[in-house]
Amino acid sequence: MKLLNFGSCNIDYVYLLDHIVAPGETEATDSMHIYSGGKGLNQSIAAARAGAKVYHAGCIGEDGEFLAALLAEDGVDLSYLGRVKEKNGHAIIQVTGTGENSIFLYPGSNAAVTKADIDATLSHFEKGDILLLQNEISGVPYLIERAYEKGMQVMLNPSPINDVIFQIDFHKLAYLILNEIEAEMITGASDPYGALEKLRQDYPALSVILTLGKRGSIYQDAKEQIHQPSFVVEAKDTTAAGDTFTGYFVAELVRGAKVKDALSLASCASAIAVSRNGAAPSIPMREEVLAMRPLLKERPGSIAAEMAVKTVESTVDAALATVTLKDIAAALGYSPVYTGALIKRLTGKSYKEYVLERRLCRAATLLRTTDMPVGEVIAAVGYENESYFRKRFVEKYGRKPLEYRKAK
Repeated sequence: MKLLNFGSCNIDYVYLLDHIVAPGETEATDSMHIYSGGKGLNQSIAAARAGAKVYHAGCIGEDGEFLAALLAEDGVDLSYLGRVKEKNGHAIIQVTGTGENSIFLYPGSNAAVTKADIDATLSHFEKGDILLLQNEISGVPYLIERAYEKGMQVMLNPSPINDVIFQIDFHKLAYLILNEIEAEMITGASDPYGALEKLRQDYPALSVILTLGKRGSIYQDAKEQIHQPSFVVEAKDTTAAGDTFTGYFVAELVRGAKVKDALSLASCASAIAVSRNGAAPSIPMREEVLAMRPLLKERPGSIAAEMAVKTVESTVDAALATVTLKDIAAALGYSPVYTGALIKRLTGKSYKEYVLERRLCRAATLLRTTDMPVGEVIAAVGYENESYFRKRFVEKYGRKPLEYRKAK
């Protein structure tokens, strides 16, 4: 299996500021640095430093030869990197003291990729090889079509989001790596859980990696969902965080690693990168990541806990009248004993109390939105003892069921 990254090579002009400049505002700085960058270059370097053999394709401009030299230093194969007679693509990056950033791009040479370039390059690759793409070069939809026809595994990082992304047939992708904002723009869902569900419904064969910054990441395919916490570090510059994660993740896939292990190593590498300044210069070597991983702590309150709560809620609500602790344990993949303790830790209630609480909430909804007799409502939500239900309902809502209905 070969890895081809058809991506951008940028020159990054980085300015350190007190805060991101607002529209109409002028802010002075005496800190300006020039770095190599571009999502394509960053991801190729990350994958190479993670130990993968990477072929980088694309175009550099007259002022971008030093970018090719940097890729070569990390062992990236440049057999398919073209040269054009125009300015190289570049980015203006604002970085605050807390590590937040704002970026705008000039495409330059990155927009000079032609269909002929694509066809010539892909002729050297075959079924099963991985094509890694971002959205900083020209011809992305055509690249996906041609690679899909050859049976290549296409991994897309849809950044930046623009009209090109909505010209792509996502059914022809094998992997989609995106952040929370990109997920919302593509699916219309305002929360990560909704975005993942929308992607599962629309593209059931697609493997999705959703990165959530400090909250970690989620991997989802047709069979499983894996939650990876982030690691605790002091952030200095988040510019290359996502690119480092992507490069390490795809490199581990090429290596044959399990998805869970690939996520862990990619998350650790990303954490190390954000603790340093610059884009490509901040990306660590694999040996360093392996050495640091046992020393770094996973961030508490991760997305795993949030997703577990969602799973408990959906499982209970789907079979409210009959759900058992074993049902919830099966949905989470844990033993009933551990699941009971987990529910207590996540909700502050025992399994029994949690289910009774959900039943009361459903009963209140039915009373307000239907004309069902109270007895039928009680049976529908799973309360077997009517007098006990009425007592609990008054305790929670301060009035009897019929009084609650009339107050709507």
